[in-house]
Amino acid sequence: MRRYFLTLSILGLSSFGLMAQNANAPTFWTEEVVLYTTLVLVFVTAILVLIVAVYVLQMLKTFLLKDMSEESKAKYEAEPSYWTTLWNKWNSLKPLEEEGELMLDHDYDGIKELDNHLPPWWKGLFYVTIGYAVVYILIFHVFESQPLQAEQYEQEMAAAEALKKENAPVVDFDETNVTMTEEPADLLAGKKAFETFCAVCHKADGGGIAGPNLTDEYWKYGGGMRNIYKTVKNGIPNTAMISWSAALNPVKMRQVSAYVMTLQGTNPPGAKGPEGEKWTPEEEVSEEGN
Repeated sequence: MRRYFLTLSILGLSSFGLMAQNANAPTFWTEEVVLYTTLVLVFVTAILVLIVAVYVLQMLKTFLLKDMSEESKAKYEAEPSYWTTLWNKWNSLKPLEEEGELMLDHDYDGIKELDNHLPPWWKGLFYVTIGYAVVYILIFHVFESQPLQAEQYEQEMAAAEALKKENAPVVDFDETNVTMTEEPADLLAGKKAFETFCAVCHKADGGGIAGPNLTDEYWKYGGGMRNIYKTVKNGIPNTAMISWSAALNPVKMRQVSAYVMTLQGTNPPGAKGPEGEKWTPEEEVSEEGN
């Protein structure tokens, strides 16, 4: 049984190590995740081994008691078990018949006081926390070999910003020259982003709730691909329409804008009435010419 658990844990740890080293492994398996998972597996394995060991000891105890004489068995059963002795020692407990030794001279209306001390395990933990505090101060405040939380936060934010810039898509368009995309993958991605970020104000079908109806020909801030992209990117001051440039990259904003364009003329049930001025595709063409 013990060999089985050890073999299982070793195989598990090996598989995690291979997943962490594999370039095609999912990004979920970071070094920290592998480390914590390894520690949990080691802890669980240790608990299982301990349970098996206790079970084996109990079996041995049963077999030994069978072979004992009645006198030896009675003497053995009269003595406190190892766990009982350990429990009393760790909690500094004394038998009831010995509590008179702990009695203090305090006496108030027949109420007396025992001179019980804190359990050794509690004092041990207290001393461990003191030692931990000393080590912490030396590492973080005296030698400064590790960054404090604020500094670590700034480092991680800087690393995240650098990673964001490194992985940012290269685009050659902005709100002045963005064009419509009809690629199914782009429209599907735009639909998902719209349902996630925009549906709360414009409804999942674009019919409008707090925000305007996006399915008719009337636009408060201009229709067409470029105006929609501009609104998504910059937002509208003093309104609920915020700028989404911090949450969505240019490619994602283009996908959302293209999906909004596909909502034209869908006329969903329960849509809001017209708001703004009527917009025609010819107006966007004239803007391109200018």
